[in-house]
Amino acid sequence: MSAFKRSKDAVADKAMLEMLESIASNPKISQRSLSEELGIAFGLVNAYLRRCIDKGWVRAKAVSPKRYLYFVTPDGFVEKSRMVRNYLSRSFTFFRDARAQCEEAFADCQLYNWNNVALVGSGELAQIAQLVAHGNAIKVSVLPKDTNLQNFDAAIITDIATPQDTYDLAQNTMHEKKIITLKLLKIARNTPCRLL
Repeated sequence: MSAFKRSKDAVADKAMLEMLESIASNPKISQRSLSEELGIAFGLVNAYLRRCIDKGWVRAKAVSPKRYLYFVTPDGFVEKSRMVRNYLSRSFTFFRDARAQCEEAFADCQLYNWNNVALVGSGELAQIAQLVAHGNAIKVSVLPKDTNLQNFDAAIITDIATPQDTYDLAQNTMHEKKIITLKLLKIARNTPCRLL
């Protein structure tokens, strides 16, 4: 299974997990409210809800022509537990991989005496990198991807959403040999480099 497919499935599982949790806590919730609560498009809520109903995880009962009550079935609760287990497993695996790769990146920074490092891109990966950097004598700054990097010794790409774009932008203000890319982001570098 490709990384993209796994990632897409993980996003769908997370959305369906949150939907099952919302329905379990409030059977009167509307699809519009689910859309707002989950932060996903109304049509996507409808598709996920239909999938949950087709799989027998949710039952819908019409209370008026335009209003439904939704109930999570016993199979739905079993599936919800499986989704939680998978989500936590993926999260822990991501954390372990990210931590190990950040440790390698900071070891390279120390090797080259790069003490002022930009973490380009905010989010979970940047937070993990900050935790790892805390144990080193390296100063890190979390920056948006369109920042001029000339005042830094090196940069580590930590943008999960658009890592390739962030790397490409970073090359405008820093030599690519000083831009560290983590393997888990699958960034295509222009030329081979000793760094990650």
